[in-house]
Amino acid sequence: MKIARLGLLCLALSIALAACGSDATTQTLSSNSFSSYSLNRSDPQQSPTTTSTSIPPLSLPSQRVTPAPTQEPHPVVTSTPSTPTPDSNCVTYSHSTTLVPAKNGALAAPYGPAPVSSEAQQLTQQLFQLINHERASCGLPPFAWNDTLASGALLHSWNMAHCGFSHTCPDGSTPYQRIANEGFAGLSDCGESIGLAGPSNPPWKNVYAVQESMAREPLGGWHRIHLFSTTLHRIGIGIYVDSSGWIWFTEDLLN
Repeated sequence: MKIARLGLLCLALSIALAACGSDATTQTLSSNSFSSYSLNRSDPQQSPTTTSTSIPPLSLPSQRVTPAPTQEPHPVVTSTPSTPTPDSNCVTYSHSTTLVPAKNGALAAPYGPAPVSSEAQQLTQQLFQLINHERASCGLPPFAWNDTLASGALLHSWNMAHCGFSHTCPDGSTPYQRIANEGFAGLSDCGESIGLAGPSNPPWKNVYAVQESMAREPLGGWHRIHLFSTTLHRIGIGIYVDSSGWIWFTEDLLN
């Protein structure tokens, strides 16, 4: 597992992802469409706070994990996951799925509306900037922020804090059905990554570590496909920080 190879011995981290499409596409992607792993996970508790402050600019931690240097830099290449050069850090993907389900619906909110805190807003802004920083370093345009996707992502993070770390809690709806229910039914490509970062000081430290593990996972991994996609253009991020300092986050992406 990527986190184990990064040697984050004192962190408690989890990530998972999903690619969005029809039932036929889900069968085609099968084992790669949904995956997750974790380290030292405990049972967090939650208690929302609701304050609002300004959000500072992105500050990248000095402990940033980078791959071993090579003799020469590698150019940006556009490729599918099956063909990239193994040691390239900037492989981009034109991996699209089939249609998002064609029927809108309602979003499940059995635990009430998701709370918003100043800490979560700051982490959301930092995560959005980090993702676009990673894309820019590989010559890709930034994702455009989408408030509707972000609202749905926040609700899912809040739900997960109650019903568990999963793409399909609380009612069994798949990520692509949730995105369709937000008003995006019938579009051609979407994706979702979820993360759970244990308490750290500052809180951004472990969120950063989780996100970097997504960006640095083996070539062809679905986190990388989402982050370095040329077919996904919009993103919404939702973060909920529970009373124990656990940080639940959802990244929803759309063409």
